[in-house]
Amino acid sequence: MQAGAVFDWPHVPTKKGGTADLRVYNNAPASSAFSTHLMDPHQTTAFFSAYSPRHKMALSYIWNRSDFPWLGIWEENHSRTNPPWNGKTLTRGMEFGASPIPETRRKMIERGTLFGVPAFRWLPAKTKVRTEYWAKLEPADKVPESVGWPE
Repeated sequence: MQAGAVFDWPHVPTKKGGTADLRVYNNAPASSAFSTHLMDPHQTTAFFSAYSPRHKMALSYIWNRSDFPWLGIWEENHSRTNPPWNGKTLTRGMEFGASPIPETRRKMIERGTLFGVPAFRWLPAKTKVRTEYWAKLEPADKVPESVGWPE
């Protein structure tokens, strides 16, 4: 991926020119990447789905976008040779949250916003916050285009 590129899902600019489709796992022999995604501010809910064509299954998460406006997607594809990975790890993570980038709290506060959306959530002392999200595992012939909030 091209570092710092602003793009529309799912096509990210690459370092060599052109684009890569983030819906498809990288087929390089070794790679690692992280991308930040602002979930659609015009929607009240947000979701992602992970799909396995081999198993014909989709795992989806859905949540209130106002609670978690950001999705971080990272991958580790045999690129880290130090323990505990030892060059053997092949994985992709999808993390929804209140912050766009894994960084210290100080850096989040200094950043303030990204794309006009807060880059952290501040909770006053001795307060509570309640959030809900749902996970759904289901047979599928393709990646779900939408996921409805469970009834």
